[in-house]
Amino acid sequence: MPNKSQIDLNRYGYVSGRIRALEAQLMDGSKMNRLFDARSPEEISRVMQESGYPAESPELALDLETANTYELISQLMPDREFVEALLIFNDCHNLKVIEKYLATWWPKQRENLEDVYETEAYTRQENRTDFIAPELPTVNASVAFTSIESQMHKPCLIAPEKLFRSIRDRQPELIPAWLYQAAIEAASAVQARYDVSEIDQILDRVAFREAINRAEHLGNRFFLNYLHLRADVTNIDVLLRARALKAGKRLFEQTLLPAGRLNREKLLESYDAEPEAVTEFLAGTRFSALVPFVQPAGQRNSATQFGKAADHLILDHLQLARFILRGPEIPVAYLIARLMEIKNIRIAQTLLRNRIPAAKGREMMRDSYFGRR
Repeated sequence: MPNKSQIDLNRYGYVSGRIRALEAQLMDGSKMNRLFDARSPEEISRVMQESGYPAESPELALDLETANTYELISQLMPDREFVEALLIFNDCHNLKVIEKYLATWWPKQRENLEDVYETEAYTRQENRTDFIAPELPTVNASVAFTSIESQMHKPCLIAPEKLFRSIRDRQPELIPAWLYQAAIEAASAVQARYDVSEIDQILDRVAFREAINRAEHLGNRFFLNYLHLRADVTNIDVLLRARALKAGKRLFEQTLLPAGRLNREKLLESYDAEPEAVTEFLAGTRFSALVPFVQPAGQRNSATQFGKAADHLILDHLQLARFILRGPEIPVAYLIARLMEIKNIRIAQTLLRNRIPAAKGREMMRDSYFGRR
């Protein structure tokens, strides 16, 4: 995809001013504390409504605010491709759910397909003259979408039911070619090795690849760095989990995203390295805050605290938008910050639902957008 002409910052004057006004509704530290101290859904609702959320039940209000925020930014931004790049992750999530559901109906293939199907099926097609592109497995047309409808992420680029019909009925014309090819790639790997976890591995790589392609086309460093940051944090998480579970270096290598900026060879070396070597590697990067989570092989770290530290790294990156007068960074940062705030509210709801003490719950609370300095 060729690079887009330089983004005209003059077109971002109105949207930048509009978003600066909306930023006042983002929760500060005080509201976050009230949220995690809440002892009833009604208390959570009050805090949410003070922050501009719809006057509905907390769960419905979060769904509505997610859709409304995406829609608002999409309408305001002169370059809608920023929003489309973020929505790719929702489409790939939906495709994961669909393929895992349909996999139970896929007919079994002959044995020993390892040499035919690889997790990068379309790369193999380009490199080999004897490669025949596989088709999606057949599924009975009576298999219904309603069974998985509640698991779909919205908004998205492709209507979930339309995506489902495209995969179930093998109709590539219904969806973009890259998404249909990704479905074939994941289905082929599963049929070859009967491991549905490969659906996650393949579609995660596709999501980052497509999003970063669009970011490179836009040519905005802030947005591109955000996507690379997400990929690098994911790879560090994969590294620490693989070391804890002793999952095997081959599986670890297959799971790594190629989209990050951390040195891939260093990551691979870190799989069976001593903790001191892994610590030294991370300490020399922007991810030094994740050093405390490095443990000896076979020992687990706190996934909850790692997730919190990773989210704070993203919030730190978003802070760069606060020093920009006008440009796409301002609406993009607001959208991501609002989505992270919604994630925080969902955590508070889960804690309340499970009657976890406020003191314990506060350990899981992420900072607010304005709580990072």
